[in-house]
Amino acid sequence: TNFVRVNGVANNWAWWAFLLTGMATVFFYARLWRRSRVLTDLEFYEIRYAGGPARFLRGFRALYLGLFFNCMIMAAVNLAAVKIANVVLGWPMVRTLAVCTVLNIAFAATSGLWGVMVTDLIQFGIAMTGSFAAAYFALQQPQVGGLAGLFHKIPAQTLNFLPDFGNWKLTLSLLVIPLTVQWWSVWYPGSEPGGGSYIAQRMLAAKSERDALSGTLFFNVMHYALRPWPWIIVALSSMIIFPNVSDIAATFPYVDPRLVGHDMAYSAMLKFLPAGFLGIMIAGMLAAYVSTLSTHLNWGTSYIVHDFYRRFVRPEASERHYVFVGRVLTGLLMFAAAGVTFVLDSAQQSFNLLMSIGAGTGLIYLLRWFWWRINAWSEIAAMASSFVVSIGFFIAQKLGVPIEATVVLLVTITVTTVSWVAATYLTSPTDAKTLDSFYRLVRPPGPGWRAVRDRAHLAPSPDSLADSLLGWVLGCTFIYAALFGAGSFLYGRAAQGTMWLVLFVVSGAGLVWLLPRLWSVSSNDHLSRGMGAVAPPTKAVVLARGLGTRMRAADERAQLSAEQAAVADAGMKAMIAIDRPFLDYVLSALADAGFTEVCVVVGPEHGGVRDYYDRTAPSRLRVSFAIQDRPLGTADAVLAAAGFIGDASFVVLNSDNYYPADVLRELRAAGEPALPAFERQTLVQDGNIPPERIARYALLDVDAEGYLRRIVEKPDAATARAFGPHAAVSMNV
Repeated sequence: TNFVRVNGVANNWAWWAFLLTGMATVFFYARLWRRSRVLTDLEFYEIRYAGGPARFLRGFRALYLGLFFNCMIMAAVNLAAVKIANVVLGWPMVRTLAVCTVLNIAFAATSGLWGVMVTDLIQFGIAMTGSFAAAYFALQQPQVGGLAGLFHKIPAQTLNFLPDFGNWKLTLSLLVIPLTVQWWSVWYPGSEPGGGSYIAQRMLAAKSERDALSGTLFFNVMHYALRPWPWIIVALSSMIIFPNVSDIAATFPYVDPRLVGHDMAYSAMLKFLPAGFLGIMIAGMLAAYVSTLSTHLNWGTSYIVHDFYRRFVRPEASERHYVFVGRVLTGLLMFAAAGVTFVLDSAQQSFNLLMSIGAGTGLIYLLRWFWWRINAWSEIAAMASSFVVSIGFFIAQKLGVPIEATVVLLVTITVTTVSWVAATYLTSPTDAKTLDSFYRLVRPPGPGWRAVRDRAHLAPSPDSLADSLLGWVLGCTFIYAALFGAGSFLYGRAAQGTMWLVLFVVSGAGLVWLLPRLWSVSSNDHLSRGMGAVAPPTKAVVLARGLGTRMRAADERAQLSAEQAAVADAGMKAMIAIDRPFLDYVLSALADAGFTEVCVVVGPEHGGVRDYYDRTAPSRLRVSFAIQDRPLGTADAVLAAAGFIGDASFVVLNSDNYYPADVLRELRAAGEPALPAFERQTLVQDGNIPPERIARYALLDVDAEGYLRRIVEKPDAATARAFGPHAAVSMNV
């Protein structure tokens, strides 16, 4: 409403331009986010980068975005609710914030992400019903005189989709900058270049890559094509009924003077709704408000709990503990946002500040997926320079220095971009191991990862940048055609509307043709060669049921202590002590790799294992036990742990082999059923394992893309020679 009343319909390009960002997320990034298997977009930092800088980015941005940015956005939404309640219900700010705080805390703290997403859809329907009703009754007012009267009384320049090109300064700020610079260079929650925040949260929660792409596309269609016109109609009608802000103040003398502004015109127009429809509209506005706030509360809490508290403060607590902390933080965030609401004058004020702080960082969020050279220091430099420059301008403006908003934006973008590009080339790249692991997991397309692919002999991405680019163009055309076509027909400009309709149909047909191609890639090329996509497992099954027959046999070469000999005689291989039981080392490596729950499969006679871990429970793992009554092999042992496994993905390994944490970590990140392969010659040289024993290990026949073709158990000498010294062997994990 404020946009339209101040500079006309064309002022909406300040956010319409972000459709370019949204469509890029749909066609370039949605599938990549889904493949990353992270829980939040901040977890991305520790799979894309490595070391202290990656940890710093994750922890700092969890607080920076989860608290500061998030509270600013929620405060702006609160302010809108306050103004509506002040006009429609006559409530003062304190009462509105008190009611809204209790309502949102109760809703967000109990429903979780699933509840937020399901009710979002229902609330969106209610909100849109209310907004269409508001537009209809606004047009019925005698002063407005329907659509014909509205468009006759409002100046043509106010109605135009494009600003007045005779006023270059206005055109630059309203159209040129948003379309050429702002959409790719500015980070703003919900409109992030490359996706992020709660948009990424929804893509990550999607059932598949196809669902991530489709859901994000649906959101953009609803957000940019359906939502705008009912609000624009009400805003234009308000310009006839309340031409000046003083008219709003005179009509509603009980309204707090501090709240009166152009953005209150929408609330003022609700006075013309009949009682029943006013109730629907209030319900719709409340639905939209709760939907937005619950999304931000859930998003901010997930950052602070998962990416800061769980990662750095209490990494070993129970899930119940994290849920409790999340609920407490939900309440604290809502109270903090309510406090910030008191210092805001308008939502535009918050929007401008956040846009300024995020200026210049957007390009790095686009390129980090497609260029291996970007590292954690690149992002730190971008974040720091953008913040320092924007705050400097903010202080200067507060001191009375006149600086145009476009100047602030362009200077901030320039300084930030130069800073992060310089940091990229002046610092070392991310280590090869992390880059290889990230590429195997996400498999981004394009030439930016060619150096990594060539060095590590990795397969190319299944995605096509050309298809993604075509989808982006078609998607933007489709939605802009729907938006401006609807506006043209509302304006009574049939010829113009027909032109947009043709573009709408053609681009829609193109999407109908293209989307199955993209869905096919998502469904088949990346993950279908395994048994399907799996989330990074947190459960491991450790097989410790073996009879230990070989260990019971006497061997003069083995120098065992009396305690070790007793354990060996009992057949409990995993409990052989090397300063402490060998199984402790296995469990420690699992914890280092990110596993949180372990089930140890033992026999009925192995009570000593259970007794030991009852007395000395690991601090970073929850250990449980399953009993395999008879030693009937590996499959039967895993079946014994079925109750522990449930429907979750898991890793299974033997208790008498030590697997490095890095190997287990890569296994977790595989994104599909997998097993690690060890080079035979390296095991001989560095593994302290006799060559004749390694010669009996199972050989793995692996194709050029790293997929398993077959396993050769107990290979004979001829087969072993045929595989060569660099053959891949299995270590039973």
